[in-house]
Amino acid sequence: MLVPFDSLPDHARIWIYPSNRKFSEQEVALVKSRATEFLTQWTAHGSELMAGFDVPYDRFIVIGLNQDQAAASGCS
Repeated sequence: MLVPFDSLPDHARIWIYPSNRKFSEQEVALVKSRATEFLTQWTAHGSELMAGFDVPYDRFIVIGLNQDQAAASGCS
C-alpha cells in the first residue's frame, strides 16, 4: 500500500539509493512512476506493505517501510 513518505513513522525501515549525478526531469518522472507502481503492489506473504518513497534533491531514491503493520521478508 502506497502512503505519503512523510506519513511514515520515524522508526520506519529506510533504503537509500544514491545516484552519481542529478536525475533529469524525465528520469525523476520515470522513477516516481515506477516506484508508485511497485509500492502499490508490494506484499510479503500476501500482506500489503505500508511504504512510501521520496526523490530528494533529484539525486536519491528513498524508500520507507512501516514495519509496524508488516515487515519485508526475503520473498517480498
